[in-house]
Amino acid sequence: MNRQNGWLLLAVLCAAAALVSFRQGFAAGKETIAPARIGVVNVTTILETCKKNQQWQEKSEADRARMQEEFQQMRKDLEALQANLRARKQGSSDYFALMNEYEEKRAVMEGKNSFYESKFTQEMQMWMEELYKDFLKVVDQVARDKGLDLVLGQETLDLPAPTLRDFMLSVKTKKVLFAQSGIDITGEVLTALDQLAQ
Repeated sequence: MNRQNGWLLLAVLCAAAALVSFRQGFAAGKETIAPARIGVVNVTTILETCKKNQQWQEKSEADRARMQEEFQQMRKDLEALQANLRARKQGSSDYFALMNEYEEKRAVMEGKNSFYESKFTQEMQMWMEELYKDFLKVVDQVARDKGLDLVLGQETLDLPAPTLRDFMLSVKTKKVLFAQSGIDITGEVLTALDQLAQ
């Protein structure tokens, strides 16, 4: 019996020690892990409406207008060559010379079109990557200034979507389904990013 009482006492002491350790660990955990302060930012709104993007769009539109003028002149030249070609006798040396000139100019136009498309795509990618880096720096600074622990990107879901594929992509990438208006820092991030554009 003495031995059973000893084991029982030992079990009670172990349980008491475990309970004390659990409470101390729980209390320490409560002290070290405070609730996270969270903010949300509408990434699409920022990237589409910031001054840096507007400046890029203006430059891009001006570049596209110059390209359109260049292509319009090239098309006029090709149309004039084609009209001149129709006026020549097929098989004559003039006819072949004009046909050669027409094909060379058409090939140059197609080559320039391919070049400009590739150039524009690469420039746009580089620009968007640079803008996104600036955006992340600004989000970091605003979050630190506000004492936030976490900032989530919130996207706008445009409905109706153009296609089912677009809709499904939006649904799959939309991570924030609800956020109180008080934690939205989109306006502050936009203001800070616009200051970089000045």
